[in-house]
Amino acid sequence: MGRRSVHSPEELRQLILDASQTIVERNGITGLSAREIARMIGYSPGTLYNIFENLDDVLLTLQVQLMARTLEHMKRVPLGPHSDQNIEALAHSYVDFALVNRRMWSLFLAHSLPPGTTVPALLHDYTNSIIDIVRGALEPIAPNSPREALDATARTLWAGLNGITAIAATEKGVYLTPATAQSFAKELTTIFLKGLRFEVAHQ
Repeated sequence: MGRRSVHSPEELRQLILDASQTIVERNGITGLSAREIARMIGYSPGTLYNIFENLDDVLLTLQVQLMARTLEHMKRVPLGPHSDQNIEALAHSYVDFALVNRRMWSLFLAHSLPPGTTVPALLHDYTNSIIDIVRGALEPIAPNSPREALDATARTLWAGLNGITAIAATEKGVYLTPATAQSFAKELTTIFLKGLRFEVAHQ
């Protein structure tokens, strides 16, 4: 793109993030470099380091943005009076979002944090907000469970769904592929909910 004479720091930050996302979606994480980002936005490679600490900072910011979009996607799932259907709808929506954005989703697998780097607080916040939605959908099934126990139950279910999306998004699975991921997610939620109801009934 043509370089304007002046970009504000916030404008430049978004230019870098947009270019980085485009590169990752086209070529994966291995295609990302300061030089390639700079080429796309019309600045020198050193400009990136005036805005971000390093490429890891850029990648973490992209992951935060992706999780924010995931949360907004989950909030839009219509929920009704039937808990099982609500959980299935949330799981279906989550897997669907991951597969539509599979290149970016693979960032969670491909990007390893350097030693001493902490996960951004916002990433935790968005993830916890998604778990809150899931826990709320599970509450009618186990209304007497303590919040901490139900929170752990919601996280366990979502960990399983993350495993499904992780394998499907990388397209490295033999049986678990983008084409079969939803059927695996439905089977997981069905078995999980049966187990939860059995546990509640025998408490």
